[in-house]
Amino acid sequence: MSMTLLAGTRECRNGNCPTAWLTEHGTVIVQGYVMDSRIVRVPRDLIERAARELEMHDARAAAAVPAPRSSALRACGDWVEVSGTPTTLVCPDGERAHEVPAQAVLAAANESTREAV
Repeated sequence: MSMTLLAGTRECRNGNCPTAWLTEHGTVIVQGYVMDSRIVRVPRDLIERAARELEMHDARAAAAVPAPRSSALRACGDWVEVSGTPTTLVCPDGERAHEVPAQAVLAAANESTREAV
């Protein structure tokens, strides 16, 4: 599967940090820190940057704005919990990747912006 980098963690030094990629299918793979068997968490700004990239580069996702609120991503302070479909992407210990609809990323970023105001 082909993937395009949307956003990575700024402090990452080894490349194995929270990251978001756009897939060739128009979904987003989010790699984050394992919370439990179904949830990973990533910094809130990662989702906001990924959403900006989606809006700039992916016409299909941008056309879906405003996206419906999704339970796949949930803001929790400075973090976002992601509960999409687990992937087979090889991640370092303590991290896992989930696939979510691009519209869910856009909706979470939109919700995040409203919370900040």
